Formats: sequence, structure tokens, C-alpha cells
Amino acid sequence: MTWVVAASTVFGYGALYSDVQVTFRDGSTRDILQKAYTVANFIAAGFAGSVKIGFTLLESATEHLTLRDRPPDSYAWHPVGAAFSWAPVARSLFAASQPDEQRLESRLLFVGASPSERQGLGAKIYFVRFVSPSFEPQIMSRAIKMCGIGTGAAVSEYKHSIKPLFKFSSGLLRAEVGRAGGWGNQLGHSISHRLGRAPHFGISRHLNTILVTQEGFRFGKTDQTTHYPDGRIVEHKMPLVARSYNEFLALASAAGSEGAEAIC
Repeated sequence: MTWVVAASTVFGYGALYSDVQVTFRDGSTRDILQKAYTVANFIAAGFAGSVKIGFTLLESATEHLTLRDRPPDSYAWHPVGAAFSWAPVARSLFAASQPDEQRLESRLLFVGASPSERQGLGAKIYFVRFVSPSFEPQIMSRAIKMCGIGTGAAVSEYKHSIKPLFKFSSGLLRAEVGRAGGWGNQLGHSISHRLGRAPHFGISRHLNTILVTQEGFRFGKTDQTTHYPDGRIVEHKMPLVARSYNEFLALASAAGSEGAEAIC
């Protein structure tokens, strides 16, 4: 129960948005988990499905794509090469996971900036989707594109409300004027607003944002303040979220929930 969304733009960078809600084995939900991280130079990844397997796979991708004999800023993986190199590892890790966690399935989404190719006003952006149990890389690359994993990707009202934001007539492109990354940040706030206006079980309006460029990463979150006609002011602030599986188990326990077999 989650939504991880990737977007690309003519400005030559990619954006990865991930909500923070988790559904526990007893059916309860909490906004408690960060689901997207950097895994290599120019590559970020988000996960959906089993929380335990998701963290295992992200840690594996980071380890696999790290060259121990090279300084971190001295090399770069092409997103497609990275995907095909790591996919067999993902497949074996999933197969070795506990059956109860496998039952929850696992999906990952890479967003990568090519270190050498250009498209639009910047780097050529690649999306790579992996789905258990095969984890066969599904490659996508267009200058203007949106891709998602998790239950939110199947909610038609989300897709229909967000699709117009990619049109040149939407006015969203103006957010980039004088502010690098403005389009990506504003798109995240627009998605969050739509999630708040049409909530669905298992999906939070709180989003973490990672912008992926050839120059590095930019991180953000979709904190917002809503002013209502009746004078009410409501602040939507990112809650405390876990950034590792052990942190997740600790936060879940503190909240009175069982972390095993949690799904996102």
C-alpha cells in the first residue's frame, strides 16, 4: 500500500517521490517510513511491497554499485548497466527471503541520470522498474514521462489529475525559472495536494522528494500550510520516519505495532 512516483522533464533531471505510509499485519496504518534513497552516483531508488525485503534490496543495490577501490566521486554507473548488473542479485535475495515476506511481493523503481547522454536541457533520464520474483529490468526513457509503483499507481483519479501537470499549458514549468529544481519541487507539492484532496487507504499525502541530476541530488519534502475560508490554518508537516529496517521496527514497536510482515 504505497505510491512511489518517478517523473522526468525537459529540464534534464529526474524526480522521485515516495509517500511514508505503512500498512501493518493487523490492517492498521501509520506514516512512519521513508521509502526512497540514493543507491549510487546519479541513481535513486524507491520500493513498494514488503518493507523488510525492500530495505534488504536497497542495501544490496547500494553495496553492489559501490566500487571499493575508487573514490565515490570518481566513477558513475549508467542506469541501464547498473540495473542489469544488479538484477540477478535482487532475484536471489528475494528467493532467499522468508515466505511470509515473499507473499507481500516486492517492487523497486530506479531513477537515474545518464552520466554521458543529453536530452532536453540536461541529462537523459532513465526509469527502471523491477517486479518480484524475476526482477527483470523494465527500461523507460523519455524527456517527459511519469511512472509509478505501488497501489497509488492504479488509482485512476490520481493519474488523471496529475497528467495535465505535464502539459506545457499547465504553467508548472514556470516554477523552474530562476530556481533550479523548481519544477520538481512544485510537482511534488501538487501531487501531495491531490493526495490530500482524494485520500486512499494506505497512501499518505506526506512525500519525500529526491531530484536526480548529473550534478548530484537535491532532497525535499512536501510540508504545506493550508488556509481555509473559515480562518482555520492547518500545517501538514513530515512526521518522524524510519530510514532503516531496524529504525522501522523500533518506531513500529513504540507505536504499539508489529513490524514483521508490514507492507507498503
